[in-house]
Amino acid sequence: MKPIYACHEHIEEALDDAVYTGFEMPVLEQFTPVDNEQTKCTYCKSQPIYMVANFCSPTKS
Repeated sequence: MKPIYACHEHIEEALDDAVYTGFEMPVLEQFTPVDNEQTKCTYCKSQPIYMVANFCSPTKS
């Protein structure tokens, strides 16, 4: 699953999208600008606060 970056306003939408498109439990991590200053919210291009992803799925090879 490709990570979804979300601001405070769009975190619920990001979690919903992660569940419905990936059909797996997403992992919510806090995102800091130090990670990558050019990354923006997937929905509104604001500074992201969270990253939603599932990199550790036991079902993926």
